[in-house]
Amino acid sequence: MTDMSAFVRVTRMSELREGKGRKVTVHGLDVSLWLVGGTVYAVGNVCAHNHVSALHEGVLEGLTVTCPMHGWRYALDTGLAVEGNGRVPKFVVVVQGDEVMVSTQPLV
Repeated sequence: MTDMSAFVRVTRMSELREGKGRKVTVHGLDVSLWLVGGTVYAVGNVCAHNHVSALHEGVLEGLTVTCPMHGWRYALDTGLAVEGNGRVPKFVVVVQGDEVMVSTQPLV
């Protein structure tokens, strides 16, 4: 069983749109949520390239989002850059009914 005290409610499934990013805040960190094939992914919203909080406005291709600022691409399932360098934090997502909750600490 998941310790839900380590999660915060950020939105509802009914408020997410397939293939469209949404910015939420988790304990002061900007997080980018993506609904892809019925699964919600959460990664840090700040691109490692120029430290701009804009990944939620990026272009999605499969499970890869391209930062709209300079084109670096990140895998939503790992947070690793697939074009460019570095990574963005990856967060665990739990969906209970219509509620979407994100872990308060990113995976390392």
